[in-house]
Amino acid sequence: MILACFRHAACLLLGVVLLTSGCGEKAPKVDLSAKLAGLAGDADAKAIALGEIAQLGPEAAPAIPKIIPLLKDPDPLVRRNAAYVLGMIGPAAKVAIPDLKAMLDTDIREQMTVVVNALRAIDPAAVAGVKVENVSN
Repeated sequence: MILACFRHAACLLLGVVLLTSGCGEKAPKVDLSAKLAGLAGDADAKAIALGEIAQLGPEAAPAIPKIIPLLKDPDPLVRRNAAYVLGMIGPAAKVAIPDLKAMLDTDIREQMTVVVNALRAIDPAAVAGVKVENVSN
């Protein structure tokens, strides 16, 4: 029960980050090296760290080698958050395109949506011909 509440809180934190990014105010400074330590924790710690790393956008590029392995994490929330962060980093995350494309081989619609959006942000040509029902193509 406590784990479910913590996971819900992590999802809410990511939602708040997503909603408030780009609202005209500068995001608080995130210490990337401190957040990278959270990527080695449990699924909840990873989700929280990824949510905070996403705030950095392209400035989080040094974290790419630590984020790519999370695309294969056993936890689906961690996988989706990792894909989202790579999309927020943008073109500097091109090295992750093969791993992101591999994630499209799923029936999990939420995962496909996040991955297609991440690929589009990294390199629009990477999603040429890819159709996902709930993603504008």
